Amino acid sequence: MPLLKERALLIFEEDVLNAEVLKALRARIVTQMLPPHRYDGIVIVDDEQLLFEGRDILNGDRLRLSIPIRSIADVHLGFDNVYIGRDSKGKRYQLNPIRLKYVTDATIATTKPRILYIFPEFRGLFRTNSSEEVYKIIMDLKARMMMDGWKC
Repeated sequence: MPLLKERALLIFEEDVLNAEVLKALRARIVTQMLPPHRYDGIVIVDDEQLLFEGRDILNGDRLRLSIPIRSIADVHLGFDNVYIGRDSKGKRYQLNPIRLKYVTDATIATTKPRILYIFPEFRGLFRTNSSEEVYKIIMDLKARMMMDGWKC
C-alpha cells in the first residue's frame, strides 16, 4: 500500500547541466510559473521503492522509474550548486526540490550515482509544493531500513 501518491515534476541532473535542454525546457514551460522540469507525472512511495510514472514534456515519451529505497545514497531538501534557485521561476524558499542520489545496476560499475530533482505536488498559483513532507517520508523509510539492517 502506498504511503504517498501525488503529482510531481522531475528533472535529472544531466538535463540541468545541458544548456540546450534547459533552454528548450524553459521555452515549453510558460504556464503556472513552473520550475524547470523535464517530466510531469505521479510519484508513488511505498515501503520499498519510489516509483515515478510520467511523460517527457520535450518529446512525449513515457518514463517509468523505479528506485528501491535501499539504492538511495543521499536525500537533500533544497537547491544545490547544480540546480540553483534562480533556475526556478520563484523564490528559493518557496520551492525546495528534493534531490535524490541513487545507484542503479548501470551505475554500480562506474560508482557514479544518478541524481534527480523532484518537485512533489507543485502548486504553481501559490508557488508551493509538498517537498518537506515527502522528504520526511523518504528519510523515515531510509532510517527504518538502516535499523532493519542492524537487526539482521
